[in-house]
Amino acid sequence: MHIHQVFEARRPPRAAGIVLAAALIVAGTHAATLLRSAPAASGGGTPAGERPITTSIDAGAAPAESVGQIDHSIDAWSKNLEANPRDFLAATNLAVLYQGRGRLSYDLGDYQRSLDAARTALSIEPGHVPARLAEASTLVSLHDFAAALAKADSVLADHPRELAAVAVRFDAELELGRLDDARKDLAALAPTGGPAVLVREARLASVSGEPDRALELATAARSAAIADEGEGIGFYHYAVGEYARLAGDASMAKTAFGAALLERPDDIGALIGRARIDAFEGRVDIAIDGLRHATRIAPQPDALALLGDLLVDVDAHDAEAAKAFDTIRFIERLGDAHASTFDRQLLRFEVDHEGVDEALLGRIRASVQARPDAAGHDLLAWTLYRLGRYDEADTALADARRLGADDARLRFHDGAIQLALGDRDGGRRLLQEAADAGPALDPRERAEVDTLLAR
Repeated sequence: MHIHQVFEARRPPRAAGIVLAAALIVAGTHAATLLRSAPAASGGGTPAGERPITTSIDAGAAPAESVGQIDHSIDAWSKNLEANPRDFLAATNLAVLYQGRGRLSYDLGDYQRSLDAARTALSIEPGHVPARLAEASTLVSLHDFAAALAKADSVLADHPRELAAVAVRFDAELELGRLDDARKDLAALAPTGGPAVLVREARLASVSGEPDRALELATAARSAAIADEGEGIGFYHYAVGEYARLAGDASMAKTAFGAALLERPDDIGALIGRARIDAFEGRVDIAIDGLRHATRIAPQPDALALLGDLLVDVDAHDAEAAKAFDTIRFIERLGDAHASTFDRQLLRFEVDHEGVDEALLGRIRASVQARPDAAGHDLLAWTLYRLGRYDEADTALADARRLGADDARLRFHDGAIQLALGDRDGGRRLLQEAADAGPALDPRERAEVDTLLAR
């Protein structure tokens, strides 16, 4: 059974455009051109730290086309490959087309098809750089960061000046908590300039505990993208909205998310972001409607969890909320690309919805071992806190801080842990700082902060 069947969702038609991107890659476009394209998120508005805001070198690069035109192109290249099974250029085209459609359809199956097509091309022509880059960037989109890093390293071993591979390696390093390596790669990308480099700088600033700097860089990236008159402007509006939200600027976030949705009404990240702002500002019914729309497009765990939480606040026995939570757990039980790509979202949902036990702790430890970024250490700390193991929680939180992390969610968790350890003044200060960040926390988190401050 498909996830959409469980949540009874129907996907509406969407505008798209990556045909030119495929042609550019096959034609051997320079890495600098690819880097100036708009990077895209793989799957919508996940809270920062649970997924990269930038995950590829070329997403959203082409002019707007209809899904039908993309499908037509896929059909044409598929026929070329069928007619000539040795046509590695056709296979590479398909890899790029499926990857781009995946960003627009939010269907992880498209990413898997992209990966298969890239590997078909490489089975024919193992050294074909565009196919190798397509494989590496798709692995980032599927959150297989270690494999993506290995693929990017392999390309760079053969082609040390391939900046597109440096960009993919940066994306993977950032999500693996290898921030010193990521900074070196970002320095190599910096002379290239352009919005795709600036938005990567924003992402690094965000995970390094500089929310205001991240917002400043994202705003500069958007301005550069607009000046370039390129495609993918909606992504940059979304990035500004998300970094504004994390910096606590609800007004700026609302405006930017609205601009993203004017570019593309079914942008899941912007829909979820705007719903968060609506909920923060007390427009709960509007937030619920926005999340319903987002989950009809693709039932992603973070949107489902937020929808369920808001519905429970309205009616503690809401059947729709129970259905949303059941869908999240169904995604987890699938154990396929959905479960691996949304790993952190699924684990965090259980931690915050009374699912904490020793088995979950073991799964979270394994996740952090595989991907030792700050968000993972923070999640481990919060799980240990839920289990009443406060000293261990404090140690895990310190591991997150050593990577430079310092955002509203981490301050909330740190404050709760310090209160539990007996540091009333320090704990309350951290909790108040988290509360002051406003929309950076979801409603459920803000409610818990208020409860702790009231004690």
